[in-house]
Amino acid sequence: MEQEVIKIIANILNVTPDEINSDTEIGELPEWDSLHHLAIIKEIENHFTIKFKQGDLVDCENISELISLIQDMK
Repeated sequence: MEQEVIKIIANILNVTPDEINSDTEIGELPEWDSLHHLAIIKEIENHFTIKFKQGDLVDCENISELISLIQDMK
């Protein structure tokens, strides 16, 4: 699942997956602005057939925490 999430993020940000790992903080990369963040969340929802609630992502600080949230929702 980690590699799937990284691939989604890399594709949307137009960076290589090598630039992202589980410790990468949300918004850390210069390409990761608010519009790209919304696109990432939407693509993750579509890919994993989940729907985040409004407050779900507030405490996510890095990719690892995002993956944990996705796993909890599956």
